[in-house]
Amino acid sequence: MFSKLLLTFLLVVSLLSGCAKYPSYSNHSLPGKEIRGLDKPVEESRKEASPHQESVLLRKDSSFSSEMTRPNFFILHPSSQVWKMYDDFFLLRKMIIEDLPHFVPETEYDIPVVLNSKVQRFINYFQTTGRDFFSSWLSRSGRYIPMMKRILEEKGLPADLVYLAMIESGFNVRAKSNKGAVGPWQFIKSTALRYGLRVDSWVDERMDPEKSTVAAANYLSDLYNMFQSWELAAAGYNAGEERVLEAIERYKVADFWEISEYALPRETRDYVPKLMAALIIAKNPEKYGFYGIDYQEPRSFERVKVPPQKSLKDIARVIGLNYRVLRDLNPSLIRGATPPYGDYEIKVPVGYAGVVASRYIELSKLPKFTIARGTIKYRVKPGDSLSEIASRYRVSVSSIKRANGLRGSLIRVGQVLKIPAGTSGGTTRKAISYRVRKGDTLWDIASRYDVSVSDIKRWNRLKSSKLIAGDELTIYPK
Repeated sequence: MFSKLLLTFLLVVSLLSGCAKYPSYSNHSLPGKEIRGLDKPVEESRKEASPHQESVLLRKDSSFSSEMTRPNFFILHPSSQVWKMYDDFFLLRKMIIEDLPHFVPETEYDIPVVLNSKVQRFINYFQTTGRDFFSSWLSRSGRYIPMMKRILEEKGLPADLVYLAMIESGFNVRAKSNKGAVGPWQFIKSTALRYGLRVDSWVDERMDPEKSTVAAANYLSDLYNMFQSWELAAAGYNAGEERVLEAIERYKVADFWEISEYALPRETRDYVPKLMAALIIAKNPEKYGFYGIDYQEPRSFERVKVPPQKSLKDIARVIGLNYRVLRDLNPSLIRGATPPYGDYEIKVPVGYAGVVASRYIELSKLPKFTIARGTIKYRVKPGDSLSEIASRYRVSVSSIKRANGLRGSLIRVGQVLKIPAGTSGGTTRKAISYRVRKGDTLWDIASRYDVSVSDIKRWNRLKSSKLIAGDELTIYPK
């Protein structure tokens, strides 16, 4: 035992003395790899050196401490184990041995992908508990990935960043989080406005697949130029760049796998491994047991301007198009109508732009869309609540209370309520029952059924997001 300890000590000492002969490297670069091309924009740096190589580029910037370039691990064998020495902020107080992450061949991916225990955990999850959810994500991906990849590549970004949208929303363009993030790329309102998206009481371009992808590409480009690492850029996309910058400054480490152990929220710690797991499976689904996925076809469409403040239902009727088709092509029109500020460009199936143009005068004579269109009657059923009814008819609880002179939220079975018609005409949705399985989250369930987390919480009177396996949830899928 003593001889083994002595041998280890001598080996570490020799490595330490040897390191003094070499220049400094970033915490996540391999010894022997120089760091160059750090001050160039993302498009130029990608041409000279791929940011997902084992030597990850670290920006040399005055805002970063020079101590960040001191190596904090030494490779004993390129394929086995690593001694990690936390020499700065841990004061040489411990050394630990851990598996060196296995790098997945770069020829298959254009962002960094490793296969370590954290990534493997999510691969296992997607293959088991999250299998149904992941299958639905794969199915929806067929509709959006070609367009999203094209936009990312036009912006000079890795096409595989498209799988951020899979993790963010499962490619659900109407996805809404309980934190106010909306759309396939899950923008909060402030970030959406910063990157040029319109968000108002008529239009929410966070739900527009093309426009939100352009905004996401610009945001990701800024994040990469800031961090010079796609892992950190992804972490910044999830947690916010300020949170990641604070972690880097605090721990003097510019490596996701390092700072995620100490300084990032759990959601962000899981975010990058989840992204890598999704990418690994999505690139080769059959290898991981996903057979016979029915991929949705990309939608071809034309853009054409229509008069302001017109109902999509009325427009569809005039041009002879199914309303659901027109609605699904224009998810950013949150009231189901064009906004009141001038002619508005909508998407229509290929071949319909000419029809719209030829009937523009007829469309302009349509009545202006108004939010309130009378009321309908609803008889309360066992298990109903005001929040459930309001969500089903897409109106607010307060509007139902006002229409019925209710002071509280108590209703009784058999009671007839007046329901103010919502912007969509107040169509109902049929309820289904869902049994919670081990590992399920509200976000997963909401993504699968194309509803929001807040919807599920209202329908089931949930005060928190905690779920228990075996519980029955009521869902009103779209």
